[in-house]
Amino acid sequence: MDKLSVYGLDQATMTSVVNKLENKGGKKIGLTYLPFFDSPTEELTWDIVKSVNPLADFRAVDGESKLVGRQAFDRAYADVVSLAQKERFNASDLRKIREAGMLPVVDGKISLAAQQGAVAKKKIRAALQRCKDAIDNRLEWMQINALLGKVVSPSSSKIKFSVDYGITPGQSGVIPEHLWSDTTNADPLGDLLDWQQDVLENTGVLMNVVIMSRKALKYALENTGLRTMMQYTNPMMSLTKAQQVIEENTGIKIELYDSTYTNEDGSTVTRFLAENKVIMLAPTNDGIGDTARVMHPLAGYKPGYYSWTEEKKDPYGIEAGVGLDAFPRIIHPEALFNAQVF
Repeated sequence: MDKLSVYGLDQATMTSVVNKLENKGGKKIGLTYLPFFDSPTEELTWDIVKSVNPLADFRAVDGESKLVGRQAFDRAYADVVSLAQKERFNASDLRKIREAGMLPVVDGKISLAAQQGAVAKKKIRAALQRCKDAIDNRLEWMQINALLGKVVSPSSSKIKFSVDYGITPGQSGVIPEHLWSDTTNADPLGDLLDWQQDVLENTGVLMNVVIMSRKALKYALENTGLRTMMQYTNPMMSLTKAQQVIEENTGIKIELYDSTYTNEDGSTVTRFLAENKVIMLAPTNDGIGDTARVMHPLAGYKPGYYSWTEEKKDPYGIEAGVGLDAFPRIIHPEALFNAQVF
């Protein structure tokens, strides 16, 4: 029997709570471009579709047609990874929840025990939220790295893996002729247009979204050429105005993205996407890829987040956690482009 069920917090109830929790901890965009795909197995196999648009061959009316091969596909393999985080609850937390159920009302009023129990339950819910936030952060980290073309497990991780999605040569790690921080000589608008055209000519894919930091956009705002061009018709005096001008002149939507995560004690802040990097990509409805997630017994054999509890050496303490088994897949690597702009 699940020990927490005594306190009205059985595993199924906690899993239901976890799946209703909001995604917190800053703006997340990973699922916008790599939405969840429910996979029946932990072993992922998918076709990487190359951008081709061939001409059909001629044949005589009664002749045999040409058999088309699978030259336009590569096959990729990966296993989902298990993301999990847990916290510990002491006997005092559990006792308060149990006592609240035994004596919820006294003389028509909510008892002190019930009030303490409500606080204890809130504490457990907050812990589950923290665990889910940590998993959401790791998921976002994987998705952003997938959009950059490669996911490699951190050196501190016990699980080692490296997945290279094979972005088209010349579309990754590109550096403009003049860095955008050189506001006198750089040409941010021209760079975006050139990259968009290069990818279109090389792969047939029209990029129309660029993910960048506010600092990258600020350099565009300060760019001498762009300011001179617009000084009489549409003076750029704000980031919003700079974004509007670039979007109108390139047809590329700018997604400002400055989300961060921290280490466990909050002493170190790290960005999901480096401030000096930009990612260009095709429309989301073109199916760049997805994030495969698999069913789990603790989620009632349904894909998604789940929760669990376990009793350790101390018989009065309980550890409860949140988990998710998932991994991002890139199906159209030719629809991705990234550059270091300063």
